[in-house]
Amino acid sequence: MGNDSHRDRIEEARQELNRLALKYGMQDVRVLRQSVKLDALLNEYTDCLTDKDDLPD
Repeated sequence: MGNDSHRDRIEEARQELNRLALKYGMQDVRVLRQSVKLDALLNEYTDCLTDKDDLPD
């Protein structure tokens, strides 16, 4: 998956997290679940960047 695609998915997840937090409050289970999804996307993106850095020149 390309970096642009990752960034788009991350931005969509971030916006959804903000929307849910405003609607339900920070402690709502829906907000916490979305936060976990966003964290997973961020970790996946970071892993992809790290993997590229590990490639031989």
